[in-house]
Amino acid sequence: PIPPDACGGRSYTAPEEVARLRDIGLEAVADGRVGVILLAGGQATRLGVRYPKGLYEVGLPSGKSLFQLHAEKAVRVQAMAEQRFPGRAGGGIVWYIMTSEATQAGTVKFFEQHNYFGLRRENVVFFKQFTFPCVGLDGRVLLADRHRIQSSPDGNGGLYRAFRERGCLEHVRQRGLTCLQIFGVDNILTRVADPDFIGFCLDKRAEMGAKIVEKTSPLERVGVVTLGSDGAYRVVEYSEISASAASRADPAFPDRLLLRAGNICQHFLTADGLAKACQPEYETRMRYHAAVKRVPYCDPDTGSLIDSPPAENAIKLEKFVFDVFPFAGPKFVVWEVPRESEFSPLKNGPSASSECPNTCRRDLLALHSTWLSASDTFQAFLQQNSKTDASSTEVEVSPLLSYSGEDLANRSDWQEQVRSGGITFHSTDTSSS
Repeated sequence: PIPPDACGGRSYTAPEEVARLRDIGLEAVADGRVGVILLAGGQATRLGVRYPKGLYEVGLPSGKSLFQLHAEKAVRVQAMAEQRFPGRAGGGIVWYIMTSEATQAGTVKFFEQHNYFGLRRENVVFFKQFTFPCVGLDGRVLLADRHRIQSSPDGNGGLYRAFRERGCLEHVRQRGLTCLQIFGVDNILTRVADPDFIGFCLDKRAEMGAKIVEKTSPLERVGVVTLGSDGAYRVVEYSEISASAASRADPAFPDRLLLRAGNICQHFLTADGLAKACQPEYETRMRYHAAVKRVPYCDPDTGSLIDSPPAENAIKLEKFVFDVFPFAGPKFVVWEVPRESEFSPLKNGPSASSECPNTCRRDLLALHSTWLSASDTFQAFLQQNSKTDASSTEVEVSPLLSYSGEDLANRSDWQEQVRSGGITFHSTDTSSS
């Protein structure tokens, strides 16, 4: 287990202490010292679409995509920082978006079409990760056609080589950034540039940090953050944990798992820590992980393309973004967050029953319902519009209006928020008209 002095958590930290940590994070944003790195190189094949996953819409009342939700959260954090620390000279949050060969063009075009969702153009930097050859189960390299090797993105851990070789590391130095948050595109509840998390890591003088949720089922497909006997922190993937180890109870808390610090792919690195991880002598120490996948390939004998192999036919070698954690030594912390407010990933297509568009939509609207249920003025607004209460009404809160439930309790402009898109009701709700 992770020692208590390396742990923090919103649920068990006094509100005034959370507010202090939030101010540390907001001040860093206001000063222009914060960047975020979005991991968006994966293809949405399991969702049944052929465009980047960030363009996907899970069916929210607003029709917003994952990219738009994430971008608007960054815009909101900037506004919160400017309000809390007015007059600072910061130039805004810098957003680095890692794409791949398959997602680069579609991602850039989408942001251009939507005017970067309110972010400054100069603060959005796209860069492509590299690829690695795909190997068949017989050990032979697969072909894309008779003259090209089939390859796939080198995993989210390819971030470090790409960040260095694509010039992003130098860009961090030029902009004077001191810390960055890394996150994956698929978690609809991600708190982008989370001032609480950033403030906690800065307060602890950590070089690297990870957000976690408590893993309550040994079968859940998330890795766990662990502290090894060598004093190094690392994430052990769920596929690399034996069934007996995954099920082992904590002797001190028998009703909880021993390995329960579930990794949700939200990480903190100082600029110095990131620079270290990007150096070849460190980056090359990251091991490759093998994943057996279905990969389209060209039959070398006939030249025909097998677009949908009937079974797993290839090994993809990938690096993982969290495999740099041991490089931090003791300067590593974890920040535990409630699952219901910060973790609902989109992994599977509409026909699935978990980690799918329906569960993402459900979890986001449930969170917003919790926020609005605490607002007496919103309850009064619902009653005036012949509704019952926020808990039984599907309504979405724009990230531009509220980042984590703030500024909702005493509002009196709900009708204006309906008109402007601050809140959006389900299309069958009459008050949205």
